[in-house]
Amino acid sequence: MKSLECAACGSKELFQEAGNFVCAYCQSRFGPETDKSGSKNTAIDMQADIDALLAKCVSDPGGRVRYARLILDIDPTNTEAPKYLY
Repeated sequence: MKSLECAACGSKELFQEAGNFVCAYCQSRFGPETDKSGSKNTAIDMQADIDALLAKCVSDPGGRVRYARLILDIDPTNTEAPKYLY
């Protein structure tokens, strides 16, 4: 059996919640996604994490650069994060 690992932080401590897997360390969520052949692939949705970090950019101006960099680590094509880098 293949061991599951969090793609965001590498932790092997995952638990199941409402049909999705959740990382016990960083709280990233991912769930099964079926492709055309009928097999299940793992898809990771990081949009909730990105939205939370964008909210922190606004609510914590002192840490906005750090949060913006984390967003760009997750999604290098994000257009909102660069405005918080300076």
